[in-house]
This record gives sequence, structure tokens and C-alpha cells, in this order.
Amino acid sequence: MDTHFQPLMDDLLGSLSDRDLFLNRLAPCAQALGFEYFSYTVFSCYPASRPKMLIEGNYPAQYLEDYRKLRIYLQDPMIEQAHHSTLQFYWDEPFYRDKPELWWRMAQYGIREGWSQSVKDCYGRLGILTFAGKSIPTHSPQAGARNETFFLWLAQTAHKTLREALISVNDEAIKDVLTLREKDILRWCSEGKTSEETALLMGLSERTVNFHIGNSIKKLSVANKTAATAKAVYLQLI
Repeated sequence: MDTHFQPLMDDLLGSLSDRDLFLNRLAPCAQALGFEYFSYTVFSCYPASRPKMLIEGNYPAQYLEDYRKLRIYLQDPMIEQAHHSTLQFYWDEPFYRDKPELWWRMAQYGIREGWSQSVKDCYGRLGILTFAGKSIPTHSPQAGARNETFFLWLAQTAHKTLREALISVNDEAIKDVLTLREKDILRWCSEGKTSEETALLMGLSERTVNFHIGNSIKKLSVANKTAATAKAVYLQLI
């Protein structure tokens, strides 16, 4: 990576163990790319109907408070785009054409245009790093490519550093929560197979299949087979 950003990278790498210090050191990175504000948002994507969301950054305090309390993230086009793609993207007023009231809310605080990069991990967490301000800076093609590489590195480093601090997941516990047979059965469930069909495919009795499905439901703390399958897929257990 271009040595232009090396001092900023060194500062960040020196603060990995201190969440608040790490967040504070993201501000100069945003400024180096021509933006006034930064935010890091992390989602636990399960359950899909009630995703847990936390956001940190140097956005105006009142804006952040409203964003959390009014659950604006549930209708924010930027968040929707980040869910659908891990490619970097810019956003501005036209990007919010279907939700102009959300853009006007941001614009009142000087947040008119921005740049976002999402990162997904294997436990259903989605992290989004955003730099924003009054306008998107213009750069030469060479500088633009350099900045994109730096921004991707920042997003990946931020997610690795902050995901556990903001939404903790016991990685080892989740990885080992289901037995191999329970995973195999849920894989067939994810393909729409009934217990009877799964039993025939696996050479088991239907009663045994239902027994393992019941165990999976308990272990994943859900209400039924469909929810167990969905959660296992979200957490990439199957």
C-alpha cells in the first residue's frame, strides 16, 4: 500500500486493544480522504425482523441519538445497499431519491454525501465504515485507486477490531454448538426436505431425524425447525 497513509495505519495498528482510542484515530483517516465525519455501524443480522444495531463515530450527537431511537437504519438506503453488496459505493442526494426525508435529516447536520464500505464475517455480523461530509472529494485516477485500497483496509481493520466490542459473539461456542449430524439434517431442511424425506436420504428413522431437529431448536434458542434452519444459515453453521 502507498506509504502516504503509513503514519495513519501505524497509529491505528497501535490502538487495536483500545476501542475508544481506535475510534478516535479513525477521524484523521476520514480527514486524510477529504471527509469531516466517520461512522462505524455493526449489525447482528439475526433475527432478521429485529436486527441488533450499534453505531459509533463522530457524527453530531443529536443525529446519532435520533438514528438509534427512531431506528432510521431500518429504512436507510445506505444500509440496504451495504447489506446487498460488499463493494464500496458513494451516496448523495440522488441516492436517497426514494427516502428524501432521510437525506434532508442528514443534510441539516452537514452530512450530504459519503462513501461506505461493508464487511461481513462468518457469524452473521455486518460492519459498515462510512466517511461523510458536505461533498465527495475529487481525486485523480491514481489517487482514487490508492484511496480505495486504504478505505478497504480501514473497513476490514475496523470490523476486526470493533465487532466484538460492539456485538460480542462467542465464536468457538457458536462453531461447535451443533453436532455434525444436526448440521447435516438442517442442510436437508434448508433444501425444503421433510423429516420423512431427510430420513430416507440419510438412512435414519423419521423419529431420529425429528429428535436431532428438536435438539437443534433448543441449542439455537429458536421456536421451530424453520427458524433453526434460518439461524444456522445466517451463522454459516451449514
